Amino acid sequence: MNNNLTIFDVANFFLKIVDRDSGSTITPLKLQKILYYAQGYYLAYFDKELFPEDFQAWAHGPANEEIYDKYKKYDFNMIPYPTEKTTDVEDAIGEFLNDIWHTFGIYDGKYLEEQTHKEKPWIEARKGYAPGEKCQNIISKESMKEFFKSVIYEA
Repeated sequence: MNNNLTIFDVANFFLKIVDRDSGSTITPLKLQKILYYAQGYYLAYFDKELFPEDFQAWAHGPANEEIYDKYKKYDFNMIPYPTEKTTDVEDAIGEFLNDIWHTFGIYDGKYLEEQTHKEKPWIEARKGYAPGEKCQNIISKESMKEFFKSVIYEA
């Protein structure tokens, strides 16, 4: 699998597969966490990044600043179906992303936030910061890879 995807390409993939007709939704918080899990599991399974962008250890869990800036206007509300043209995702990567969606898309953003707060990469990146305190430390891809490999191994 060779990809030149950005975090925006992957975000649009997830935004397009939400079954809005059945009542499924995706908020900015949920999108951030699903992108984080997609990157983490991709690193663990394939030993390379899904996209080059980083996540920071924000108070509400892992977040990417560019994704935040693009979707913050939706606040705690549902993000609508994307209308802009996006890069197509290869079939194998699409299957992987579908698996991520079916595993994590069933949860709301707040639940996913709580999960990330129990996980080593976010905890380590926030070391020395109080709960709720602003933190822009990068969550290293190496720590994500190591953590998610351990999750896979334990499963």
